Amino acid sequence: MINEKIQNVLSRLEKDIDYENNHRSEVPSEERLNCISKNIGMFYNIMLKSINAKKILEIGMSVGYSGLWFADAVMSSTQSDGQIITIDREKFKIDQATQNFDEAGVSSLIKIREGEARKILHEIKEEFGENYFDFIFIDADKESYIEYFDLCLPLVRKGGIIGADNILFPERFNEMMTDYLSHVRSNPNVQSVTVPIDNGEEITFKL
Repeated sequence: MINEKIQNVLSRLEKDIDYENNHRSEVPSEERLNCISKNIGMFYNIMLKSINAKKILEIGMSVGYSGLWFADAVMSSTQSDGQIITIDREKFKIDQATQNFDEAGVSSLIKIREGEARKILHEIKEEFGENYFDFIFIDADKESYIEYFDLCLPLVRKGGIIGADNILFPERFNEMMTDYLSHVRSNPNVQSVTVPIDNGEEITFKL
């Protein structure tokens, strides 16, 4: 059962996402939400609840749709020391996400870091150290996925998970995603599998 206040915001955003998917050419590129699907949100929500995730890092926040699914999972497992850090550099999306988090009642749980992800990831490593996060989600510029993965792997705890979006679709990303999968699966310290839900998720378990 999803938290009622979170569900209300998710439902409102899903109407915007559906409109964008059906009228993509009418929405200016800088205003596109580019969010995960409801199915993927539910998938991660269940997965995070199953591993009792408390500390989450997200690269590519958009308007906070995915973060709301994560927040519900964290709230179901803890009322005290849960923490979500989410990174984005677009002010339009940060403003929208801030409003959405406020409306859903999760602002105290989620910390938005504004700026360039590489720089912020280095800062996070200095601040929190290694093996800190239970789950890290990568859903930003696809050409940087490999670099983000290499920066994130030390940050996630053993037994933690790194998720990556858009592994299968849109097809224009296929070459970059093939390179990403090759890179991840050549690492002896992880076990990784593609889950073919909607745009496709790579679920990577740190051994």
